[in-house]
Amino acid sequence: PLLINMTTTKTRINMKVFSFSIVQVQVQVLVILVVALRRTNSFSLQGRASVYSNKCSIRKVSENDALIETQFDDSNAESQFGTKSYWDEMYSGMGDFSSEEYSWYFGWGELKSYFMDYAPQPLKKANKKSKGSNGEPKILVPGIGNDGILLDLYNYGYRDITAFDYSQSAIDRQLDLLSYNSQALDNVQLKVRDARELDVEWESEYDMIFEKGALDAIYLSGDGYVDLAVQELKRVIKVGGIFISVSGVVDEKLRRALFSTDDWEWLRDGSDDLKAGCFVWRKK
Repeated sequence: PLLINMTTTKTRINMKVFSFSIVQVQVQVLVILVVALRRTNSFSLQGRASVYSNKCSIRKVSENDALIETQFDDSNAESQFGTKSYWDEMYSGMGDFSSEEYSWYFGWGELKSYFMDYAPQPLKKANKKSKGSNGEPKILVPGIGNDGILLDLYNYGYRDITAFDYSQSAIDRQLDLLSYNSQALDNVQLKVRDARELDVEWESEYDMIFEKGALDAIYLSGDGYVDLAVQELKRVIKVGGIFISVSGVVDEKLRRALFSTDDWEWLRDGSDDLKAGCFVWRKK
């Protein structure tokens, strides 16, 4: 009886080990499936981007886009938030935050009043033609990421919006977000661009620039890069154009130097705002 009990106990232990091994295999298979699904979702977004590319004027592959990968070295970035690889991974579903949709600092509910008070109004609200060739103010949104603010701008009434990001994965995600409203998709141009080197043809092109956290990320990417970005954004905005910036990282002294009163009129100083400041300037 003792021998039988020992044999039975040993058999039970072996069965438990065997069962544990099965669980290990199942876990490994599950991990492989999750990784595969993430990669599949990433590829499906890229495929969706190609479907909408004609409407959104996306430069998928070009000489300038290749420069985005190589020209600006972020190996000395002050934070991972200043590296392109970090954002590529996040927008592809491999990062710290949701790749679906993430709004930095403030949402439209907190920002709407600033647009009402300072921004050029959409044609249907302003009831007059005074801006772009079709009467609509031309809006530029740098570093759009996966923020859902573009739909808010469209719903507010803006009909001439250009948004860009240096991550193709961010643009793919924006295509997915805008696909919920086909009319918004027709009125928003999405482009792969780097704020530190914008198109020559964009000289004095835009009535308003709205950025939310983009200058912060560029500031963290390396010395001198945020200076380049501000100079480029200054170049593409019209005289009298409005620049709305939501920022919580850029050094205060540097911000005042970048947006010198020689070139910009400070309409709103957000230095004392909580969480992040909302700054508004008008180009002189």
